[in-house]
Amino acid sequence: MVTLTASEARRKAREALKGNWGKSALILLIYVAILFVIGLLTSIPLLGLLVAIGEFVIMPPITYGLAMTFMKMKRGQEVGYVDFLKDGFENFSRSWCITGRLLLKMIVPIILYIVALIVIGISVFTSAVGLVSLSSSVTGASVFFLIIAIILVAVAAGFFIVLALKYALSNYIAIDNPNMSALECVNKSGELMDGNSGKLFCLELSFIGWVLLASILPAIFAGIGTDFLYIITMYAAEIFLLPYIQMALVVFYENVAGVSSTQTVEAEGNVSSSEATPNSNNVIKEKSGSQDVKAEIVDIPKLEKKPEDENN
Repeated sequence: MVTLTASEARRKAREALKGNWGKSALILLIYVAILFVIGLLTSIPLLGLLVAIGEFVIMPPITYGLAMTFMKMKRGQEVGYVDFLKDGFENFSRSWCITGRLLLKMIVPIILYIVALIVIGISVFTSAVGLVSLSSSVTGASVFFLIIAIILVAVAAGFFIVLALKYALSNYIAIDNPNMSALECVNKSGELMDGNSGKLFCLELSFIGWVLLASILPAIFAGIGTDFLYIITMYAAEIFLLPYIQMALVVFYENVAGVSSTQTVEAEGNVSSSEATPNSNNVIKEKSGSQDVKAEIVDIPKLEKKPEDENN
């Protein structure tokens, strides 16, 4: 299967959003509003720590539900404004199983970040000692540790980006394949992204122009010190740009995974086929796992009795 170019994926995303821009924007408005409220609460002393922990717990299911909502929208299914919350929390454990597997895959860059923080702490400590003792050797050591920390952060960031691209399809795979384990979904993403990570990176990078354009007004208001207008314009830009990006990611996933556009996503994450049958009255549906098994009843023609048959 030929992988779509960035421009083709964006075009298909725009086609999928026709008639749905308003709804998708309102869905993202609710999502951004949740993040905004959480951000306000985290600034409160003591309570902020609890809110931050709560945010860490609820974000995986919300992200999972958001992916499910845009997959439904792409496939022509009806979605509600808060379905991403309902579907996400209905799949709370599954979303966290995926997140847990992803964290294990990211263990190397995570460790590098932690080591970098420790080295930065050492650099700050030696710098303070150097200022007190006026020792040039101690100051030189501080600079050395700072350079090491910068290198570690750069390596960790690069490693993180590579792994994030490799496992970017995990949630989509989990939604379309409810019988697959979290580990299988994550590994399947790695398989599908083999040779396609660069293409996904180019797709995400292709939105840079829109991101810069959406940042102009917020930057202007930030420059003149109008914080309220800065916040409003910043979130407004996100609300109308994020649906475009989200839908493009769904298009990319379906193309790479070879998923049919007739496949539908059920609320519980089950997958069924939406292909029409010649006669819907002559179809028996039977649940087999998470798949709908359909059997068509064939009409048997009635045989007319012959006169000699009646005499027998």
